[in-house]
Amino acid sequence: MRYSVKEVASRIQHTNVAPDATLKDIERLCRECVEYGFNAAVVNPIWVRDAVRFLRGTDVKVSVAINFPIGGSSTVSKVVEIRNAVADGADEVDFMINVGYLKSGMLDEFRRDLEEIVRAADGRPTKAILETAILTREELEKAAKICEEVGVSYIKNSTGWGKGGPATVEIIRLMRSLVGPKVGVKASGGIRDFETAVALLEAGADLLGTSRGPQIVKGEKSGGEIRY
Repeated sequence: MRYSVKEVASRIQHTNVAPDATLKDIERLCRECVEYGFNAAVVNPIWVRDAVRFLRGTDVKVSVAINFPIGGSSTVSKVVEIRNAVADGADEVDFMINVGYLKSGMLDEFRRDLEEIVRAADGRPTKAILETAILTREELEKAAKICEEVGVSYIKNSTGWGKGGPATVEIIRLMRSLVGPKVGVKASGGIRDFETAVALLEAGADLLGTSRGPQIVKGEKSGGEIRY
């Protein structure tokens, strides 16, 4: 199926998790979310309260990026940060998994970490960033299976930073095949134009994470540096 501009916009989680983002940048992000009908604004923890304020009275959700983008924080620190973000009004949680646990074969630790994150979110949607570009097929399958078992709401392919690869039709289709229908798939990284966005939705993505939401829905050609 093909998607209308409005339908694509409704799947976009418009993102600014840059380290140099200012309050004015976050205000602009939120204003664009409302203007273009995006699904959510994704921000770093320090901006959650402000994003909630800017979006009050609208249908746009606020998602917070946790353990981002390295994935090396302790479980305790993530739990505290998630609880703080929830107290500030966050509606959803995007979080980087601890890849080190997964690659070390420490699956019990990996599972407990995810369980505590889901618990800390207190019923709010959680999106596990798997950083598929640095996982083997076996590691990806294990991660997806455990995410589904512990109640993670979405699996997501990439942070878009560092070693995180871009979203491709192939990886989104594979991720969609690894989980049941109760688990969503979020595509992120390198989504620059409308045609790419549509292709990823057709491959099985439920949500799109990008910093180029306005350019995508306005049909502008790809170009310029984007990280997320």
